This record gives sequence, structure tokens and C-alpha cells, in this order.
Amino acid sequence: MIAVVGAVVTGTTFALFNDTETSTGNIFVAGSIDLQVDHTIATYDGQPCVSNCTETGGNLIVNGGFEDPVVTDHGGWWQTYPGGIPGWAVEFGALELQRNGIAGVPHGGSQLTELDSTLPSSISQIITTTPGGKYRLHFWFSPRPLNPSGDNGVGFQVQVVSPSSVILSDVVGSAQQGGFTTTWGEYVYDFIAVDASTKIVFTDLGSNTNSGMGGYIDDVSMYSLNCTGGFPYGGQCQLWNQRNLGPSDQFWNFPDVKPGDYGTDVVSLHVDSNDAFACVYGANIVDTDVTLTDPESTLADTLSVGELSPFIKVFAWDDANNNGLYEGGETTLIPVNTPLSNMATQMIALTLSGSGPAKYLGLAWCAGTQSIGAGPTINCDGSSVSDIAQTDSTTLDFTAYAVQQRNNPNFSCASLVQAP
Repeated sequence: MIAVVGAVVTGTTFALFNDTETSTGNIFVAGSIDLQVDHTIATYDGQPCVSNCTETGGNLIVNGGFEDPVVTDHGGWWQTYPGGIPGWAVEFGALELQRNGIAGVPHGGSQLTELDSTLPSSISQIITTTPGGKYRLHFWFSPRPLNPSGDNGVGFQVQVVSPSSVILSDVVGSAQQGGFTTTWGEYVYDFIAVDASTKIVFTDLGSNTNSGMGGYIDDVSMYSLNCTGGFPYGGQCQLWNQRNLGPSDQFWNFPDVKPGDYGTDVVSLHVDSNDAFACVYGANIVDTDVTLTDPESTLADTLSVGELSPFIKVFAWDDANNNGLYEGGETTLIPVNTPLSNMATQMIALTLSGSGPAKYLGLAWCAGTQSIGAGPTINCDGSSVSDIAQTDSTTLDFTAYAVQQRNNPNFSCASLVQAP
């Protein structure tokens, strides 16, 4: 009986020492590149597209005068708040409030904030905004009294909360020496919101990070803008927030261009998920000789083809702070005085991150000869434009193109000239 039972057990042990694991639902999904474009700034002969703006509604900033809470510590003149105060969150460090003007008179009310307390600090406030809506932000800055030059710097940013990217940024006060009392100056910034939430950020950028002394901020305010736009000589004046471009989204439509006319634009490029290389260029350029004037006839012009596009020159740079100004140290993307038709062959590809921040491409055009002057400024000399281009027109598709970085290590914008 025992031997028989043992035989049965031995015969079943093979099943007990087997194991099978199955991975189910395996999927391959092709990635994608979704490129979207903003048009944030446009000027024509020095005039901004958005002008004659009126502030509407109430102040969107909560506790912009830093009056809440009332300071009670250290004899009632300064107190730190690591956890923030009504309206303001602490990004790092601690927010310090000062009261009663012992270390500098506030711009308004009884209190101000210092951005270098016991440690450097950064504060922020998130405001509900309308995508595509125009806004104006004011704040007042003063160097701390008797604080040396270099130690009063304050970084200012307007950020998109979701997805995270920077709309504009600036640094104020770094070169200012503190006097015997506060010396307040107002700073005003206009911007276009690209999301339903926008963050305002102030950060200490003083050179002496352990001094416990830094720049002052007071009376922060932000308002919606009601703007009327238009250029003095007519033409297209259109800005838009991040979106896929459609037939009505024109960057340029100028019906009366003269030699020496010039303009600037800032274009923002965004991609979802995948890191990408991106280029912008003029495609499908068509020159048309609309009519024939006497000066054109003198130069043996005919109505067969237009001659305008070779006289339109462009220059592009990586406009990191989205202010529409070329500031010398920014990366050149298209060399100055490049003919419109050669944009793609001359452009350095932008590198875009799928997780942000956005890339801002500054673009300057000129009817004539472009050059970089002192300042630096972008100069436009119209003397090189020939009479043969009178009445001519140029139309083109302004194309933004993106390709994933992965598996495209040798991509160049010049390759797009032959691309289908």
C-alpha cells in the first residue's frame, strides 16, 4: 500500500514544478509631432500692432500692496513668511514683509516685500486668464537703501501654468545702487495669455546671496486690456495665441510697402510630447508684376514676372525673453540681410522640448539692405531697392515645420528646400 501511494505522488510532481507567465495587451503606438504656433508681437515701421489699449475691469492681483497680514514681529517692522501670505505663494526661501518705513518707505500703504530675506526667495501668484486675451502688469521696484549695486537684482517672469513655459521675462535693478531711502520706479509689461492660468513670478537675483538684503517690490497690479490695433500705413495687424495655423492666420499683408520700410515679428513654437527640430521659412514664393510704371519701363521691365522678393531681406534670432528686440547676445538663427527666398537654406534649426518651455523666434524684415547697428539695433536702408520693383507684389506661404529629434541627428533646415 505504501509503495503504490509513493508511485502516485511521484507521477504528479512534474505539474507542481512548472510555471507559466503571460504578458498581455502589448501595444505599439506611433508617436506624433503636433506643432502649434503663436504670433505674439508685430511691428511695422516701428509701430506696434497692438496699440491704444485701455485697462478694463478690476485689479486681478490679490494683495498686490503686501498689506495682509499686518507685520507684528521684530517691533512691528519686519517678519518672514515661509508659507506665503494671502495671494502669494513661496516658490523657495521665505517672503519678507517690512512695515513703517524703517528700512525704506513703501511705494504705497504701510508695507512692502523684500525678495532677499534670511535667504534668497521667489514668490508667485496664479491668475485666471483667457487664452488669447491681452493683459498689462504693473509693479514698482526699488533697490534696498544703502545696498550695493549688483545685490538688488529682481527677476520677473510671466509663466504659462499648463503647460509650463515662459511668456516673457526680465531682470530689473541689478545695476542700481541703494540710496539713503527707497527710490521707486514703475515697470509695465503687456502680454498675451496662452492658457487659462498665468503665473506671475518675482525672484531674488542679487549677487550676494547670503546678505539678507535685496530689492523691494510693491503695488503689483494686473488688468485686462481692450486694444485697438492697426498700422499707420495700413496692412495686416493680427496676433494670436497658440494654435494650429489656418488660412486666415496671416503674418504679413502690407499693400503699400516703400523702400526702407521694416518690421518685426515674434513667433512662438510649441510641440507636444516629442522633442523636435523646427524651422520657419518662406515657401511657394510668387512674384507678380501688377502694373507697369514709367520707371519700370525705363529699366526694361515687362509684365512677365515681378521683382520684389529679392529686395525683401530677413534676419532671425532666438528671442529668449520674448520682447521683440535683438539684444546682441541672443543666438542668430538666420543671418542678417538674408533674401526672403533663402530663409530655409540659411536657418539654424530650433530645438524644441516636448515638455516646454516654448521657443520664441524673433524675425525682422526690411525692404532694402539690413544691418546690425549700435545698441544693437537692426537697420534698414531702402536705397538698394530698384525702381524695377514698383507696383510688384510677393506672396508666400510662411511655413513652420517640425520633425522629431530622435533618429534625425543630421536634420537641417536647408533640406526642406527639396522636401515635398
